[in-house]
Amino acid sequence: MPARYGVADASLFSAFGAGEGIAANAVGVPLAADAPSDAQVIALAREDPAAALDVIYKAYRARIYSFLLRFLGDAELAADVAQEAFTKTYKTLPTLTRDHKVLPWLYRIAGNTAIDHVRRRKRVTWVRLSDVRRSADEPGSAGHEGDVGEREHVQATLRKLPPENAMALLLHAVEGYSYNEIAEIQGCTMTAVRSRIARAREAFRREYATK
Repeated sequence: MPARYGVADASLFSAFGAGEGIAANAVGVPLAADAPSDAQVIALAREDPAAALDVIYKAYRARIYSFLLRFLGDAELAADVAQEAFTKTYKTLPTLTRDHKVLPWLYRIAGNTAIDHVRRRKRVTWVRLSDVRRSADEPGSAGHEGDVGEREHVQATLRKLPPENAMALLLHAVEGYSYNEIAEIQGCTMTAVRSRIARAREAFRREYATK
């Protein structure tokens, strides 16, 4: 973990088991071996949206679910939000153009759906990670399997953040997206992304300074 990323990124890296190489879209859940190209998905979406959704779901379901589980901290809720997000994906398939990158587009739909849930519920029921039965789709934390307390502390810190800030930090530190890519995913400016991540990192710094 490069020193420049700081305590927030290091804590997320440790707790959620992201691989090395932040800028390379390293993530604990690999894509399916036969994951389609963006061009294939977009072409299929124009001809047969149902078939395109099936391809997208098989290729990316595990990765989207894992992201939502990290954000929401509740396996059942993450599964429900993932299902809703893929339903929205089907409805918005006609909006795909040749300029789209399918996976970031999915992250945007899933992220917006999750934030909507957080806002509607006013207060998300954040369960202790030790009480969540690990799903086969949830990436392990190599070398940190017994470090449940650290994951709980990270999750507790995340839930104190504005949801957009928590999501921006997860997209960068765990999912490996650049600030520019996060701006596209979150539908905001680069300035907003910098602010969200900086505030999230500062929250982690303060939290861990008191440990």
